[in-house]
Amino acid sequence: MIVKSRLHLYQHHGPKSRGYIIGERQALRALSEALRKAADGVLGSETVNVYGNDGHDYEVFITRDVSEQEWQTLDRPEALTSIQTIDQIRQELEQRNRHQND
Repeated sequence: MIVKSRLHLYQHHGPKSRGYIIGERQALRALSEALRKAADGVLGSETVNVYGNDGHDYEVFITRDVSEQEWQTLDRPEALTSIQTIDQIRQELEQRNRHQND
């Protein structure tokens, strides 16, 4: 049996409310390592794949590269410049890999 390490993030719902990170040890350690890499790494971004309580995997994207303007208008994380840049780089690398394998 494959053991999947589960993690779930619950956002806060207003001032003075609580957000939650609930996870099994392996997932919490993977998240911790990704947080450290994002904080200290050259790129300032990192991802970690974990599993939800339904057993499906998902990616957590962590970045420190956020402008003040983005902080003031932050409503959709996927709209952040740093996330869009990383996604574009990934797409380009995937295309290059496909062409090399053809």
